Amino acid sequence: MGSDGKDAQANAKPSHHVKLDSFCIDLYEVTAADYKSCSDVGKCRRAPTEVDWPNIRASEHGLYSTLCTSLDPAKGDHPINCVTWQMADTYCAAKGGRLPTEAEWEYAARGPDGRTYPWGDEAPSPPHLNACGAECSAWGRAHRTPLDMLYSASDGYPATAPVGRFPAGRSRFGLFDVAGNVWEWVADWYGPYDTTEAANPVGPASGDKRVIRGGAFNGSFAAWLLPSFRYAQDPDAQSHGIGFRCAKSTKP
Repeated sequence: MGSDGKDAQANAKPSHHVKLDSFCIDLYEVTAADYKSCSDVGKCRRAPTEVDWPNIRASEHGLYSTLCTSLDPAKGDHPINCVTWQMADTYCAAKGGRLPTEAEWEYAARGPDGRTYPWGDEAPSPPHLNACGAECSAWGRAHRTPLDMLYSASDGYPATAPVGRFPAGRSRFGLFDVAGNVWEWVADWYGPYDTTEAANPVGPASGDKRVIRGGAFNGSFAAWLLPSFRYAQDPDAQSHGIGFRCAKSTKP
């Protein structure tokens, strides 16, 4: 877990061994239709239709709220986004599961063989994932919001894509969109790694930020796609670039 590579951020260092019990994890990010099925029966709160995060500007609120997938019935097969950490946690519990831990997410994304990206060592390209390409840059110019490109070609989607559309980017264990499309909430509070070799680490007991993993459709940096990359986010943030997938322990 973690990385000592030259592209690794300080919070991903050092690499260290952990041991995990067997677990199951969703092959796909939770979709807008999945989430709606939970809120329709009252087990989940309705998905937000607006973005919100600390110190958000009015221009950001107006622009990025239009990208919340719950707004558009035609995006039922896109990942749910604009949901808080608690909404994600509640959904997974309602489905008999939970959010994956950081360690579980990273293992499912990279496997044990030290690959650079979920799919292997090949540089990111449109067949692998939904990130910021020509279509994302064009959307930014049209909305007077310059966006840097990860690659110059187009992956076909200026914002979220239907889940499972990038089979070349699947991880060793078959997960789709584990890099790109939307960042994913995981269970852990954010904090520095405890590098003592441990079994089933769950992160700090408390904190003020939660961890997100995996990068999103507007990602411009290859380092964000490294399975070891981790980012701290306000758990109440409702971002157009954050969704989730669920996991489940195989032991009672």
